Amino acid sequence: RKNIRDFYDIEFLLRKGVDLSIFDIDTLKKLKSIALNFKSKDFKVILGSVLEQEIREYYIRNGFEYLVGKINGELNKG
Repeated sequence: RKNIRDFYDIEFLLRKGVDLSIFDIDTLKKLKSIALNFKSKDFKVILGSVLEQEIREYYIRNGFEYLVGKINGELNKG
């Protein structure tokens, strides 16, 4: 799915130690593309409506940079 909340969940799991190697290269590329295409409004309204203020402000400022960085690291392995 291309739901911003799903990407929040993926990033949350990564921060808890889940390994991205469970995804194949094509899936990682798709995830990265989708993560980079969320707009400011998506973070402010859709994701922001379910997050506490401090976490909401982090995502409004940074988007999914942590997730994308981890994806880039996994893509650079191969």
